[in-house]
Amino acid sequence: MSTDFTGEGTYECQLDDAAKKTAKSQLNENPKERASQIEKLRTWLKQQPHLTCRTDDHFLLRFLRRAKFSQLLAQELIENFVKIRCSPSYGVTDWFKGNNVNNAELMRMLELGTNIPLPGRDDKDRKVILIRTAGASPEDFELTMRMGFMVIDLLLRDELNQIHGFVVFLDFTHFTKEHAGKWGVGTIKKAMKCWQDTYPIRNKGINYYNTPTLFNAIFDIFKMFMKQKLRDRIHFHKGDLKSLHKEIPKAILPEEYGGKAGPLQKIIDDWKDYVMKNADEFDMMEKLDFDERKMPKPIGDGGGEEDGWGMVGSFRKLTTD
Repeated sequence: MSTDFTGEGTYECQLDDAAKKTAKSQLNENPKERASQIEKLRTWLKQQPHLTCRTDDHFLLRFLRRAKFSQLLAQELIENFVKIRCSPSYGVTDWFKGNNVNNAELMRMLELGTNIPLPGRDDKDRKVILIRTAGASPEDFELTMRMGFMVIDLLLRDELNQIHGFVVFLDFTHFTKEHAGKWGVGTIKKAMKCWQDTYPIRNKGINYYNTPTLFNAIFDIFKMFMKQKLRDRIHFHKGDLKSLHKEIPKAILPEEYGGKAGPLQKIIDDWKDYVMKNADEFDMMEKLDFDERKMPKPIGDGGGEEDGWGMVGSFRKLTTD
């Protein structure tokens, strides 16, 4: 049964005029209808016996914005979001269970800086996330994946990130065949499903930097599960910093990438401080649950994808980012 984790009916818009304009033009957000749209989604969620989920305004608004205020798409996103985190049969619980600051191994990943949001925003007000693909050893692959989702969970607290979206900066420096060996077809499929169809994020760009030859085989698999819109937003920079700076401004890049945002270690330390101050987000996420015994019976002719990665019933591809 859905649970109020505090925050029902408490949303007050703090967006500046530029963000409000973007939310209206790109996400169909109507300030006069916002509260009623949130309440409508909350009413639906409380009627789902198999979902234990947050019903606070700020959480639900993330999904409405991602779905451009389509109630049906927002419902699909929420169900998949809870399912993938909590269902042993249909999800990837190993990537989400126990993701909190009490986990010493995850805190070690945090200090390594494998997944780090860069300070400030790019020229289009988007948040840029630096992913150092070889920032940890191959044996820490699962921990690295978990830390990546923890980063997104926290960043989604910021409404500007919900509205303007994310740009990913993947640095493949020191990437080895042992790292590559962790990316099997099944893992890539699940990762892309999380990124494209589960998390309420707007994917605005991917930047590949310093990719080795062995990356090509992995990328060919990624393309199999990547929507065309996201493919069109890919940029390859090889080892060319000038090329990188055309997509990610120097002002927000660490010194190690020819930027002016200071040393990478300082950015890592600042992000760690932010994580510790906002750790309650992880506590709320830990309360989510998915009861497979109470799942509604599939409707329609397909019953979802055969491997359980679709919705209960017919899962429709999201094209709202």
